[in-house]
Amino acid sequence: MRTDTKNSYLESINKAIAFIESNSTTDIQLKDIATQANLSQYHFHRVFKSLTGDTTKDFLTRLRLEKAALKLKHSQNDIGQIAFDCGYQNHETFTRAFKEYFRLTPLEYRNSIAELTTNKQNEYGKANIDLNALNIQGPVIKTIPDLHLAYIRHTGSYDKVGSSFQKLMFWAATHLVLKLKPVTIGIVHDNPDLTAEQHIRFDACVLLSKEIKPNGEIGYKRIEGGKFAVFTYRGAYEGFYPVYDYIYNVCLFDNKFDLADKPALEWYIKSPPFNKPENFVTDFYVPIK
Repeated sequence: MRTDTKNSYLESINKAIAFIESNSTTDIQLKDIATQANLSQYHFHRVFKSLTGDTTKDFLTRLRLEKAALKLKHSQNDIGQIAFDCGYQNHETFTRAFKEYFRLTPLEYRNSIAELTTNKQNEYGKANIDLNALNIQGPVIKTIPDLHLAYIRHTGSYDKVGSSFQKLMFWAATHLVLKLKPVTIGIVHDNPDLTAEQHIRFDACVLLSKEIKPNGEIGYKRIEGGKFAVFTYRGAYEGFYPVYDYIYNVCLFDNKFDLADKPALEWYIKSPPFNKPENFVTDFYVPIK
């Protein structure tokens, strides 16, 4: 595939994915998504499958059901309301799709995850593990404005996110006027306890002052600001999983935070290559209502 053709397809698929993610709870059809990508339905379907490994139907279904699983864990809404909030028009259709995906009905899943969360909380307590033990400070409640971001979408293991940031920084050095060290941010779309590794979505981002025109795999997005619980972690990136595990299974419940329906952010305060891993500082922005 020619480079200019591949860049054109990447740009189209970025637009399509952004449209799906922003409209996952509505009744969107293949023709609607293809229109956003500026491709015919037939051609778009083939390109999307080739570049993502998914059909649009599978991609959309996964987003809806994994979002529902988070709501079953972190909200007290009844199951019918959760079904509607995640794009399902009736309880029966939602229950059937959920059971096919998770091998449990929504009620069975809610009871199971509640028991698992309580067990984790007890284990942390018995082991005397708290925020200080994990090198975490916070939470501090912050309200931030909307953000302009250039990004590269990474799909797959978090271990390989670094290469996306390297490509993004090369692009930034050649396309942006950088008087200071650029502000880098990660957008965390998925929970690895729910999402298979090959489907994990992560956006490596650099903060912009204004909108830019997307080009190839370099996308542009304006993400909604709002209210966040901010946790500051000092340490290597390899320690991120226990940090997230503690925040989402202990802190959110202890503080009675109501989780908002948007992704978490990682704000890299001290990062490579000028700092040692033990001195890395990362702010975890957890969206709350």
